[in-house]
Amino acid sequence: MSKYKVKNSIWFALIEGIKIYFTNIDKFLTYMLFPVFGQLIGIILSFGLSLGFANQIVARVDNPWIALLLVLLLALPGLLIFVKAFWDFMVAYIALNSMTEGAISTGRVYDFQSHNEVATRRTWSFVLLLLAVGVLSSIGSSIFFIIPAFVLWIYFILVFQIFTFEPDLKTHEHFKRSFILVKGHWFRTFLLLTILAFFSIFIITQGISVVFDYLNLTDKICGLFDPISAAMPLGMVNELLTVLKQPIITPEMISEKIYFSILYAIVMGLTLPIRSICWSLWYLNLSELESQKQNPNKKSKKQKLEDEEE
Repeated sequence: MSKYKVKNSIWFALIEGIKIYFTNIDKFLTYMLFPVFGQLIGIILSFGLSLGFANQIVARVDNPWIALLLVLLLALPGLLIFVKAFWDFMVAYIALNSMTEGAISTGRVYDFQSHNEVATRRTWSFVLLLLAVGVLSSIGSSIFFIIPAFVLWIYFILVFQIFTFEPDLKTHEHFKRSFILVKGHWFRTFLLLTILAFFSIFIITQGISVVFDYLNLTDKICGLFDPISAAMPLGMVNELLTVLKQPIITPEMISEKIYFSILYAIVMGLTLPIRSICWSLWYLNLSELESQKQNPNKKSKKQKLEDEEE
């Protein structure tokens, strides 16, 4: 029997989602460590090894094609780590929904492998879903489609939950089903998205930045990226900015931008469980509403079980 009675409220989804997350925060953080930091380590390792030894390889190898091959081989270990971590991060979009269902049913989160298999045992269907999401995101990034794409994005925001909880549907049906569920609840879904993004990403990122500033760590961390910033060809760009009477770009500005981008990505990755849990609860809410709308005189199985318990 479920510990939670799904209520028609974004605040219920938000509050219960936070409860589930913090009750199992150690498990969720452990689960997300490699998917988040593995991507970062893979990128650093790939560029660090390939760029760090590129000059020595070019100086010692006469054949440019062999030199290029050696540089690519140096980047391969980091690339493999990145690909594995990226795949695990994508799988988490499904596994975390399954974990939410387990937490609702038992109050516990355990057996990560079985939750991962919700996605991995349907690998090709999951890859098709990711490709569809990627294509739609690419189209939506065009300046001509930003507004309609944003509206549709809200309608399609539950596709990963539908993939998890309604496994018999095909790829295009996931989007259709999400549209049907969100229809009539677009503004509340948008409000939940805004609240989740603001508190789980923006506030935490800014909070960490304030702490780092107080401990005088920001400048030290930004300094780690100075070699990358110094290697960028800013001369022509700054000449154009000078002509346009705009502030020039300094290496320090680029280092700071890299630092905030990495911090944002880490926070966004580690807080994915909060958002997935809340969206799973919101999906259950909208599914219950649809079921009641289609069968107003028929109680759902879940309601019957709750009545029996009471």
